[in-house]
Amino acid sequence: MLRFLSQFRQRLLNQSPFSKYLLYAIGEVLLVVIGILLALQLDAWSQMNKERQLEREYLKRLNVDLDRDLNIVKSIERYLTQKEESLMMVRGFIDDPNAIMGDSVITILNDSDIIGTDFPNARLTGTFQEMISSGHLRLIRNTNLRNNVVNYYSFWDHSNLRIANHQSDYPSLVWEITDMAGFLKGDPLYIGKPFHETLAELEIEKLFYRHFMKEVNYMVFTKRINQMKRDKVEELKAAISEELKRL
Repeated sequence: MLRFLSQFRQRLLNQSPFSKYLLYAIGEVLLVVIGILLALQLDAWSQMNKERQLEREYLKRLNVDLDRDLNIVKSIERYLTQKEESLMMVRGFIDDPNAIMGDSVITILNDSDIIGTDFPNARLTGTFQEMISSGHLRLIRNTNLRNNVVNYYSFWDHSNLRIANHQSDYPSLVWEITDMAGFLKGDPLYIGKPFHETLAELEIEKLFYRHFMKEVNYMVFTKRINQMKRDKVEELKAAISEELKRL
């Protein structure tokens, strides 16, 4: 190697002035190109570090949103348990010809229509929407995790539509039966009357039975979907937590 360098040096010394200038110019160009390439590489490393930091921040924010979703799921579970118990009691009123409208019956009827038209869905989706609109969803390098995030939010929205399609007019019938306006004034219209007689007076006896059964089916369906939501929330949270450990 030393011999080669010595010979190359000697050749340069033997070159004409023009050749030496040309070689010098080429060397200058090479130095500039190398400098540019190094600058581009440093910029790429800097950009990559920024994106990795953004990825971690987004995953942490998604986990916070998922905690909120999990709390919603747990809240719905409690409401559905109360709803199921109340619907079973209402079934008792239907089967009992001697059931009388009273405060306890009115309370049970009102409890039986919860999570009906007022299905809770106060979710935090800002992080996911920001990632979609900004194109930052690509920052999640784990392809499976990225797909799971998209599928999770799609499933949640789709399942809520399915739940809404199973809703019945049962809550509005309960409102009519309990005469909430009069109840809140302390003078409910049907207090003291037999349950079946109240339905007959309102001419909704068959309608009530039909929508009661629809509400039971709605409760069972919602309970199943809610359990699926819980499973998906917990699975995605675990996957994100595992990814954060690797970053």
